Amino acid sequence: MRRLACLLLLLLPALGWAAGDLSQQEPVVVEVQLGTADNALRFVPGTLTFETGKLYKLVLRNPSPQKHYFTSLGFAAAVWTRKVETPDAEIKGAIREIELLPGGKAEWYFVPVQAGTFELYCHRPGHREAGMVGTITIR
Repeated sequence: MRRLACLLLLLLPALGWAAGDLSQQEPVVVEVQLGTADNALRFVPGTLTFETGKLYKLVLRNPSPQKHYFTSLGFAAAVWTRKVETPDAEIKGAIREIELLPGGKAEWYFVPVQAGTFELYCHRPGHREAGMVGTITIR
């Protein structure tokens, strides 16, 4: 726990330096569909790129008739999450993945803090194998 507190003390000023005052910054909006209305198993778009130090609002929508997951454990570890909002809730703290029911929507506010390339996938049985995969790059 002490290591985490030290890391946060080092990291938070760097975030402010890289992006300015994040409380005043307008988020960059990026939209992603999990599946399609005709039930195709894919992310639209399937390739996402973010820059460290910028505030983002990732709008996730599920237009398909089945639930899907936005899963990317490496990406989740490489961002600082401000919050996730849904029509009925606001979630704060570390986010590992987001499940969206049919017709669902969630907005993930985050700041990338570590560069890298990460796999995106839906972990429902058969979805990853059917092509519901993507790539997330943080520069």
